[in-house]
Formats: sequence, C-alpha cells, structure tokens
Amino acid sequence: MILPLKWLRDYIEMDISAEKFADQMTLTGTKSERVEHIGEAISDVVVGKITEITKHPDADKLIVTQVDVGEEVKQIVTGANNIKVGDYVPVAMHGAKLPDGTKIKRGKMRGVVSDGMLCSAGELGIDSKFLSEEQKNGLYILEGEPALGQDIRDVLDLKDAIIEFELTANRPDCNSIIGIAYEAKATLDKEVTIPTLKVKEEGANIGVDVKCENNNLCGRYMAREITDVKIAPSPYYIQRRLIESGIRPINNIVDLTNYVMLEYGQPMHAFDYDKLEGHTIYIKQASDGQSCITLDEEERKLDSSMITICDSNKVIALGGVMGASCSQIDESTTHIVLESAHFDADTIRATSKKLGLRTDASARFEKGIDRYRCEKALNRFCQLVEELEIGTVCKGFVDTATELDDKSTVTFSKNRVNEVIGIEFSSEEICSILSKLNFESKIEGDMITTVAPEYRTDIEKIADIIEEISRIYGFNNVVSAPIVGEIIPATKSESRLYEDSMKAFAMKNGLTEILTYSFVSPIGVEKAKLSETKENDFVKLLNPLGEETSVMRTSLIPNMLEVISMNAARKNEFFAGFEFGNIFCLKQSNPLEQKSFVAGVYGKEEDFFSLKGRIEGILNGLRYQSRVYLPNKEHPTFHPGRCADIFIGEEKVGILGEVHPKAASAFNIKKKVYLCELDIPFLMSLFDNMMKYRQIPKFPAMKRDIALVVDKNQYVSEIEQIIWKNGKSLIEKIELFDIYEGDQIEKDKKSVAYSVVYRKKEATLTDEEVNRIQEKILKELEEKLHAVLR
Repeated sequence: MILPLKWLRDYIEMDISAEKFADQMTLTGTKSERVEHIGEAISDVVVGKITEITKHPDADKLIVTQVDVGEEVKQIVTGANNIKVGDYVPVAMHGAKLPDGTKIKRGKMRGVVSDGMLCSAGELGIDSKFLSEEQKNGLYILEGEPALGQDIRDVLDLKDAIIEFELTANRPDCNSIIGIAYEAKATLDKEVTIPTLKVKEEGANIGVDVKCENNNLCGRYMAREITDVKIAPSPYYIQRRLIESGIRPINNIVDLTNYVMLEYGQPMHAFDYDKLEGHTIYIKQASDGQSCITLDEEERKLDSSMITICDSNKVIALGGVMGASCSQIDESTTHIVLESAHFDADTIRATSKKLGLRTDASARFEKGIDRYRCEKALNRFCQLVEELEIGTVCKGFVDTATELDDKSTVTFSKNRVNEVIGIEFSSEEICSILSKLNFESKIEGDMITTVAPEYRTDIEKIADIIEEISRIYGFNNVVSAPIVGEIIPATKSESRLYEDSMKAFAMKNGLTEILTYSFVSPIGVEKAKLSETKENDFVKLLNPLGEETSVMRTSLIPNMLEVISMNAARKNEFFAGFEFGNIFCLKQSNPLEQKSFVAGVYGKEEDFFSLKGRIEGILNGLRYQSRVYLPNKEHPTFHPGRCADIFIGEEKVGILGEVHPKAASAFNIKKKVYLCELDIPFLMSLFDNMMKYRQIPKFPAMKRDIALVVDKNQYVSEIEQIIWKNGKSLIEKIELFDIYEGDQIEKDKKSVAYSVVYRKKEATLTDEEVNRIQEKILKELEEKLHAVLR
C-alpha cells in the first residue's frame, strides 16, 4: 500500500514526522517498508508568467522570453514552442537545483543572456508515464493563475512524503487511505474525520437494471447512473494523488473510480451507458471458449470458472478484474453506469492467475473485502461528481443484496486475555483499547462481548481479540518475565531413537545425509521408472505451488536421483549420500505416511559391492542377522543383471543395485549410479533396541572349509541358504573366503570356498556330528545346484 501522507492528513491530524509515524505504525502491526520524501531535491524553482516572446537574433530554433517572477522580470532563452504570452510556467532561477542533480546558472545562449530555465514536467521529476504527449514534449503550462514567485513545490503539491506499507493478507481493510487512517487513529490515539456522504440526485430516475445469476460469486452488485457527463482531465490535486499512488491519470471519470478505490479500498468500474445493449446488466459465469477484449486491448479466452459482466449481447467486463474495451469511457461519453460490487475472493484469484492479469481491482478482491463499503464508495463517487460539476446523478440505485453479513461478535474472558498477554488489564482498559479500533464492547462480569466494525472481516475468535489488544497496547511495552513451570525432560519415541541410530550408522559408513522436499512432480516418478506407482496412488495437493510440487512423494528414489544429477552436473567426481524421510501413498483412498531410507553412490571407487558393504555396515550396527541377497531382474529402476533384493528370514526388506541406464539418462546422469532402498516399517518391526549379552562359549568351536565347483552364474546367496538350513543351530558363522576362475576349472565353472564354524552350546562337538552335517549339506548342494566338492 503506497500512502501519500498529505492525503492521509485530510482525515486525521498528525504533528509528527513521516519517519516517526512510520515507526509507530510498524510497532502496532502495520509494517512500513520505506519513507520517500518528494520535492526535497527541488530548490529555487518558482512560478513565472510569460510577458513577451521574441525570436532569437542568432538561432532559428530558440526564442527569447521575458518572464515576470513577481519582484522582477527575467530574460530566459528557451527552445520550447508550446508557450504563448500569458502562460504561467515553472522557472528555475539562477542557483536552482532540479531532481536529477542539475544546477541552473545564469549564462549566454548564442550570445543572448539567459537568467534561468523554463521547466518541463519531466525536469521537475514527474514520471513520464503519468504525462500526456503534450506534457512530455513541451514546457509544463500551469493551470489557473498561481501567485507569481510562489515556490513551484507548493503550487504542484510536490512537497510530500510517500510511505509504503507491507500489508498482511488478513488485513485487506488497510489497503485504502481510510483503512490506514483508522489504524493511525488507534496508533496515535487521534480522532478520524470522515466526510459525510451526501448525494443530491438531481437527475431523472435510474433506468438500468441488474440481474445476478449466482449470489455466491457476486455477493453484492450496486449500480448508479450519471448523465450530462463532461469528460475532461481531472483536477490537478486528484491527478497528483493518483500519480503519487502509482496510478496514471486518464480522464475525470476513470480517475474518480481509481481515486475512490484508493480512498475506500473498494474497486469500481464505469460503463458507457450508450454502449450497453438492452440497458440490463447480467452477472453470470462465463461459457467455456467465450472471449472478450479487455481495456488493455488483449483478447482473453474465458472459461466457466470466471465471472463476467454482460449486457444482453456481449461481455462488458471481467468481474473484479478488468473492463472490456467495448464499453469503455471515452471522450464522447455523456451517460455512464457506475459499478460497485463484491465478488468472491477465490474466484477472482483463480481468474487473475489463469489469465495472467493482475490489476489493482483483482489485488483487492482476491484478499476479500466487506460488502458494506460498496454503498459508501458508490456515494462517494457521486458526491465528487456533483462537487466537481462534471455530471448529474440520477435518482435511485440498484442493489442486488437483500441482506448484509452480520458484524463479527466475540465473547471472551478478561482473565484469558491477561493470562495470554501477561499483563493485568481491567475490563475497562480492554474496552478502551478496543474502542480505538472502533470495536463496540459490553462488560458482563469478567466476560466481555465485543462487536468488530464491518470492515474487520479477519476478526473471528478470542485469539484475534488478544492480538488486537497486544499490538495496540504495544508489544514493546510488554515486560518480559521468566517462565514459571515444571520442566519435564524430553524423551524420544522408539521410532525417533531408531531413526537416530540408523542415521548414525549410515554416517559411520561414509554416507552424508541429504534432505529433500516431500512435494514432488509425478514426472520424477516416471523418469525413475517406478512403474508400480500409478497416478491414482499419489496423494495430491489441493492447491499446489505448481506442477513440480503437485503430489507427495511415494518413494525417495526420484529425489535421490535429482540430487545425484545436480552433483554430477557440477563436476563432483564422488557422491555417497542417504536420506531418511517420509513417503506418502493412498491406502483404501486414505493418505498413509510412513518412513523410508535410500542410499546412493557414484564415483571411481564405487560399485555394487561398495554400496552393499555400506548397507551391511548399517544393518550390522543395528544387529540384524541372517541377511540374504537374491537376484531381482524385474525392477524397472535397476539394471536387470545387477540388482538384488535384501531378505531377512523370509521377508524382503529392501533392494540394492545399479540404476538402469534409461532411468539414469532420464535424469541426465552419465555415470554409473548405485542405489539401495530399505523398508523401514518392516525393519523397525524386527528391531530390538535392548542390548543383549551372550555368555562366553564354554565349549570349543570346530572349523571346516568347503570348496565347491559350481556354474559360473551361480549366486552364492543360494549356496549359503542351503548351508544355513542344513546346519540348523550348530552353525555359528559362514564366511566366503575365495572365488576362483582359471585354467584348473572348467570354462563355464567357478570355485567358491567357504569357512564354516560349528559350535555346540551344551557339549563339545565330535567329528562324527560335524561330518554328518557336512555330508547332508554337500548332498543337497549337489542335488539342487549341481555343486561338486573340489
């Protein structure tokens, strides 16, 4: 919100500087972003009157003027050609300073003395985007007959302070001069004077009719008619205030709609009555494929979610966003229909976003404004029309609202307010603070019932009341006090302890933790080739920031591949990372949140076995026993010949392997990447956090080596499963210590050698017992795997 301070002073008296005012407003919750003083860079520029114009004796494009500046007449040479005798112009005297830093000095131009300079609007610091073509190309011709020698800053109202406020989304009422005035009243404890709105209605009866098809989209639509309209430039003070607020003046009618919008915070629109067919206005939803050309001369494609304002044949405005060019005000307009309406905030926000069209009107409607201000703004516009004598207001108005929203009422306990703020307020003090904000309060014992003003649509509950009391009293005035209460030591849940342990072992095994967003794009899942995840499996966001953050992640793999891709793109030669986080899926149409773990590596020293070693280190640290790795040739994310499922007992707890080249390529990864994903819920179900100690064995172990010749493609995990199964409780440890392929072995064969440790808890093992088990193991290996003892 950009606020010209002089405009605010029309409604509230202030005897403090702009900076002091901005600081005090910030302390009470209306944060100021900047304070800018305009006109300070101008000095010694006064009003002058052209009394004589002659040709320059030595330059065809220059003229010599005699300019009366009050106490004397100055001779000034200029090249401007838009002046005549009798014009009042800005005169920069000898020694004057202009906003761009230029210093004016007496001098000669082609031999003729010039005592200063005649100024254009641009040279006075007025932005060219607010100027007409005539004002851009020539000297600034002043209106009326200002006093000669008067400071130009006073004449053109160039001495002002502009304050920009950063407004929160819940305070749309502050997006207006009067809204800020009410806040200033509470901050400074001053009275606000709002002009009484009186409309004479000296014209004929209103002739326009309004029909609204959906009151949910348009909660109130008011209209008035004005005849005998005289289109002309607005008075200077209106133009100046619009310019300081960042709005370009156009003509008096359009300027007044913007002026009242800035004053009351109610967007308005004026239609040329003679361009309306049927003289009935319809508020309805657009049709899919419908289009209209807006005031910016752009054709807009509409859909059924948008609000249109129509006559009997065409769209004359996009409700709450922008008018259509077919009904705009122009120099020939003599009869207007004035709109002051209340549109649904969500609909306006969606329309503005779809069309890529954000206006001052849509910015206000999308934050939500009250329906009461429609009538105030409508009458204020008509009052200004009558004061400026630029039209005749017709009798009556149209109003589609049958009833207005009730003002927000909150009943609360004084004790609760004091408890939260930490200060002992009396009921009277609370009511006094609220009255500064125009709340009406009633005390009933320790309870207070307060009614918020109609423009405070953000007040709903006691928390809002406490906030209002706190900020007006002053957060800076609240004395800090130590917290009194029992300190209870925090304890971690079993799941958090497990998470901490797994992260610790992951880092001990050389992995660095990464954190990624839970909001992802479904495209990432497709790129990772997670074919088991279908569109209906996603937990979708209702109002996502964009397509790239539209669903909740169902796996950590796509996020890990994105991180690896970014590291590889930045020429990092090595990466070893992990993430322990939440994933989300739908179970019987209900969102299910659970934990997952993923680890990823690439680099010169990294391969399937290096990652397997890290995962083994993590699982060993967490004391998981009897792990088996079985080949998985089906998972589309992984290379079919370099992927294994991880089993503990009969249950699959994870998958480990090299990423499929197609999946890696989809993420622009040219290196070999290895990933492991673990099923955390199942691993947690097997986890025993209790540290258990075993008695030192009383009886000696017996170690036997087995060397087998098997097929070259035989998985050692299958061999180990058979050894474990037949050894039952007597096998303590199995260790693969050698794999040999060479001249002493057949071409399609390999030799694998295991060291098997046997031990009996209750007695010393005999050779006969171990031999029986060995024979049983070798027999099954021969029958099932065609293994031959070497």
